Amino acid sequence: MQRYFQSLPDWQYPQKVEVDQIHRKIYWLNKQGEIWLSGMDAQGITLVNKGMGAQLGITFISDFAIDDQNATLYFTDLMDVSTGQSTLKMSDATGSHIEMLATFTDKIAYAVHWNNESQQLYYATRQKDGKLYQVRQLGTSELLAISPQKIGDISEYVGEPQELNDQMPLVAENYLVKKDSIFQ
Repeated sequence: MQRYFQSLPDWQYPQKVEVDQIHRKIYWLNKQGEIWLSGMDAQGITLVNKGMGAQLGITFISDFAIDDQNATLYFTDLMDVSTGQSTLKMSDATGSHIEMLATFTDKIAYAVHWNNESQQLYYATRQKDGKLYQVRQLGTSELLAISPQKIGDISEYVGEPQELNDQMPLVAENYLVKKDSIFQ
């Protein structure tokens, strides 16, 4: 796979790579907002979800995560064609059967993280003016982190036992945040 990635033009180069260990597949997101799939040996390369071009109502995918146990992809869409809003979506592992999980009117979903241990999906949003970033768990209103700077790796904020999470401060790229308070 590494040799294949090295031969790609810059606009096709992977921005994120996820490995489906169960089905022995590699997924990657390129700069065009497309999710691609191949076998571990770089055979059977297939376009899964295409951003630019509004395939199946998708305009631009900025991040994705895979739940390999349930053969499900989760991804952000900068603007759903039917609603005109930023959305969080899911599909099967081949990119079919797309469902909208959440729509954001005043925010833009830009990152997702699937936690295999807890079987939970987490996502990050930013205000449209880019001044406030948040991390939440899908299906709950609980705010896990908030920062005036872009939150990079969501996995830094999830997966800890609840008791530790209540006591430990969360760091969002040089900005200290505690779970039950806004800015410290």
